[in-house]
Amino acid sequence: MTATADQLQQDMQSLSENHSVETIFVWDFDWTIINCNSDEYVPAGFLGDEEVVKRITAEMKEHGPTKWHECVANLINACMLEKACSNDDILEKAAEMPYLIDVKQALTDVANNKHCRQAIISDGNDMFIDAFLRKNVMIDFFTAVETNVGSWENNNAETSFKIRYQSSKYGGHECKLRCPPNLCKTQVLKDILNRMKEANGKDAKRPRIVYVGDGHNDACPALQVLNENDVLLAREGKRCPNPNSVSGPQFEKDHDNAASGTFAILSTLEKAE
Repeated sequence: MTATADQLQQDMQSLSENHSVETIFVWDFDWTIINCNSDEYVPAGFLGDEEVVKRITAEMKEHGPTKWHECVANLINACMLEKACSNDDILEKAAEMPYLIDVKQALTDVANNKHCRQAIISDGNDMFIDAFLRKNVMIDFFTAVETNVGSWENNNAETSFKIRYQSSKYGGHECKLRCPPNLCKTQVLKDILNRMKEANGKDAKRPRIVYVGDGHNDACPALQVLNENDVLLAREGKRCPNPNSVSGPQFEKDHDNAASGTFAILSTLEKAE
């Protein structure tokens, strides 16, 4: 099932009304809960879009795409060194990230349903996600947030930002679908389901999964975990232009005339067929 943000609230309401089995809504974060890429949005607020693109391009060319999160950490540290940003400045920028009003309403509707749980599986980092959820009063919506771990480290009176891979909690992963080394969402979703089974008892029914995502790494659990009783809500449409120049609540229709760039999940699924 494909979904635009305008369709999402209605879809969520109908999906959460089936009370025959517990349902867990699993959300991606970047370009799903928020309407931007958090890894780019935060440093762009201090260094500017062009400089962030320039530095990302140079680092990816030198180190390869598997070093993305090292690149993000370097960008945040550049903000602190070159722009004299504090830890709080960085997190305040993360808290401002744009989101679609219909998406927040869908999250709220599901959170208010006692038969449903919600989780986030994200390739971002917990510090940015936590700042955003707290600012927008969504922190209590989720029973699990699985993502890379950000931390501030002090060294010789200087504070630096570092990111630890989410997959390190499992000793890495061996995904055959070319997931990046830091995260395999299939591994994480299976772990969440196992924890729910342990909490509910071995005889408890497997919950129905409603998975909401936009990226190629969301195709991995869609192909390997979801079954005929589950639902995939794959984001369709195009990305809004200049996402790093806006903040706070938005309507998707505000960007219809200028939207550009498509979401990767559908093309990834088509290639896997």
